[in-house]
Amino acid sequence: MNIEHIEYFITVVKAGSFNKAARILYISQPSLGKIIRDLENELGITLLHRTRHGVRLTTEGDEFLGHASKMMQEYREIRALYSDPAVREDTFSVSMTKFSHIMECFIETVARHKDDPAFAYRLNEETPENVIEDVYSNQSNVGVLYFDSRRKERFLASLADKRLSYHTLGQAKPHILISENHPLQQQNIPVNLQTVGAYPFVRFMGQYEDFTNRIQSEQGELNLNRNRRIVYVCSRSSLLRMIERSDFYGIGISSFSRQEDSYRVKSIPIEDCTSRLEFGYIYSQSEKPSPIAREFIGELKKRFAAVH
Repeated sequence: MNIEHIEYFITVVKAGSFNKAARILYISQPSLGKIIRDLENELGITLLHRTRHGVRLTTEGDEFLGHASKMMQEYREIRALYSDPAVREDTFSVSMTKFSHIMECFIETVARHKDDPAFAYRLNEETPENVIEDVYSNQSNVGVLYFDSRRKERFLASLADKRLSYHTLGQAKPHILISENHPLQQQNIPVNLQTVGAYPFVRFMGQYEDFTNRIQSEQGELNLNRNRRIVYVCSRSSLLRMIERSDFYGIGISSFSRQEDSYRVKSIPIEDCTSRLEFGYIYSQSEKPSPIAREFIGELKKRFAAVH
């Protein structure tokens, strides 16, 4: 019986599906499925019921989970007892929404540890909903995300149900992202939601109801998804390069440190916007942040203290 495969089984149970567990473990879903089937064949029992909506434990699987959890705890204690502290691997995983301010905090933190003897640091860029799921399923130690500040009460209730702690970093006004060479800039025309509305819109894929695409202003709500010319992208760099090299525009927050130098993209505040994006970080109530997690959180606090 392979101790790693037992850990895989526990991860599948916690994640609730093979798909989520495969992402957490960084292996393919078919490979993970075969590992669990082999474990079941070795034990001669069925551990999990597979359904279209995920997995659930059988009676035998629930009993085995109790033994497996104790076994993994003993294994970790033995490793900690006999591992050389000088070469012990430091692990840290973050899930974040696609904002460069968060990325820069992660870079600053891990760069300070580049000469450590052993480490494994991971960064996932997700939608706010998936950030929550990553922390809830233990894929990530810390999640950094945003939401419409008007919906805070409902947001906090959903976190409480998952036993996740939330801490506010600050609120930010949405900004219009355009190239320094955009026609509006060249012609000294004011940049606002009305003037950019004549130009194509670039946005992240898979976030139709994202607050940054539905702007509440003094004139009412403007749904940018109704623009007849939209480009969908998956990464921050793609979005910024698209804006830099065209007359397209996007929605974000204030400029990050290398935005104008690296991408020639400006952030212009939407002056009549009546709503705010609230940024914060989450972690499991059952686990205290590790030293490097606390370092990362410290970087976030410093960075967002200057974001408006």
